[in-house]
Amino acid sequence: MFGTLFIKECKAIVKSTTYYLFLACLVLFFVGQMESNTGIAKPLKDQASYGYQYSKDPKVIMQYSIDNLLQEFESETYITYPFGFYKEVHPSKSKQSKIAAIISEVLDENYDIKEDISYEQFEAKMEKIDDILGGGSRYKASGLKSNAYIPMTYEDAMKEYEDILYNDKISGAYARLFCDYMGIVLAILPVFLAVTRGLRDKKAKAFDVIFSKKASSIAIVMSRYLATVSMVVIPVILLSISPALQSVYSAINNGIKGDAFAYLRYIGGWLLPTIMITVSVGFFLTELTDGPIAILVQGLWWYISMFRGAESLVGTVGYNIMPRFNTIGEHEVYKEILPQLVKNRLFYSGMGILLIIATIVVYHYKRKGALNYHGKIFKHRKSELEI
Repeated sequence: MFGTLFIKECKAIVKSTTYYLFLACLVLFFVGQMESNTGIAKPLKDQASYGYQYSKDPKVIMQYSIDNLLQEFESETYITYPFGFYKEVHPSKSKQSKIAAIISEVLDENYDIKEDISYEQFEAKMEKIDDILGGGSRYKASGLKSNAYIPMTYEDAMKEYEDILYNDKISGAYARLFCDYMGIVLAILPVFLAVTRGLRDKKAKAFDVIFSKKASSIAIVMSRYLATVSMVVIPVILLSISPALQSVYSAINNGIKGDAFAYLRYIGGWLLPTIMITVSVGFFLTELTDGPIAILVQGLWWYISMFRGAESLVGTVGYNIMPRFNTIGEHEVYKEILPQLVKNRLFYSGMGILLIIATIVVYHYKRKGALNYHGKIFKHRKSELEI
């Protein structure tokens, strides 16, 4: 019974116009954002440039941050990104005076950072400046590291090269970038498929027929849910084939054995939880309200998450629905955030499961006529139906 329902749901999704719009958006985003994997090359001495990296040295971070602050203070113009939008802030004289007082607490008479100030104290003072500016500035504690974007030395470049080669087998580094980009669209697009499926029966006026079927509520809802998740995951896997093969080929050219299954592991551990929660939100809210409100809710959640992640594009995790790692390499940063990432992904997997269980409960009571539906209270038609 379940297998038949699952296949039927997959076929219905394939016939849906919404699904083809989903595929088009997914492919266009992939093509537009993902650069071709041209492989990596061993750094050579005396190159003109070895690229850039975010400094991890607290003193460097503090110095770059305060240098930027002094420039903005003198111009009386501060660049902020509240909710992700560019904004120039021109503070009043009283606010400028408050900022000046904080700067004096950080710098000595020679405009050098005071020796006795710790990084934690510096963070706290910069947070105060961010509050004065209304938030979204470069001085928010979580974004201070992004101020210290410094040139790499030959030694730095060699370390990065060896990490990508031997720790990530090249595939891992590119797979993280793939998940970073795809996570952006997978935190919003699948909700349209879920809502479309939830409203399809309503449009076809097929509720009475469905409610009278002998299939359990679990079988009906889970077949729809798993079919939707599967039909989202399959094209993501297909899109990953080309960059995965390129990574393996690049590894061979660098004299190592590539990891052919790195992309599959990253998709399963990184992207699948995002897909699960996004589809679950769509199913639950559509079943609960009989309307497309899930699109609005998920859209708002996506918007907030998108611009919180913009504070730092490399290593932003927390409880963001789409963890950010917009770079190739930075294996040390990845190792640092891995415990957070695992907790994040387990949390959203669990939330997805809980929401789909809640959807089953709502659907079951609708079948029994215990919930208000279309302004009417259903009578108990099948009270003997089991979840």
